[in-house]
Amino acid sequence: MTRSNIFLKVSVLYLLLVNSAVADSTATTQYPLFQDDKLTIPRVDTAEQAGRFQNVELQFIAANNTWVLLNYQESIISPDKGIYIDKVETIVTDTYPVQVFAKVTGNLPSSCYSIGQINQRLVDSHFEIAIHSILLETLAACPAVLVLFEKIIPLEVYGLAAGHYEYQVNGKYDGSFSLSVENKL
Repeated sequence: MTRSNIFLKVSVLYLLLVNSAVADSTATTQYPLFQDDKLTIPRVDTAEQAGRFQNVELQFIAANNTWVLLNYQESIISPDKGIYIDKVETIVTDTYPVQVFAKVTGNLPSSCYSIGQINQRLVDSHFEIAIHSILLETLAACPAVLVLFEKIIPLEVYGLAAGHYEYQVNGKYDGSFSLSVENKL
């Protein structure tokens, strides 16, 4: 079996096993990358959380036709830890097709934290949104002063059927919206 055939099979397996929802991140690409016998997968979902594992790196070893896990980051979302969300608002446009956004405001625990990947997936009629935080590498001391943030997250609603939809941010903050007609051109 050639390396390109194996890569194709791994890619297809990835697409079948991992929900292909959007990952909003400025630091990474949202698609797997295979280069120099190394496969980098930006996000891997679990049944419990979108984006639970991030920046997964696998090395292909041609000599014995295997993959070796090189690195990954685990990002566990806890509603009361890391990111403090104050408010979630739903914004629905008057345009067609309709666009829907979740406007999230809150605080990071200090200036040593930043917003990381923002992942979403649709399960039945329920969007699960995970906002991850990143502890920045810095030599400066970080005072324990809350840092305000606001994120406007576009929900992937194009092509959805008419109906009522709900969303939840970081497992705790809920919102809903309705589409009166099928949302496609």
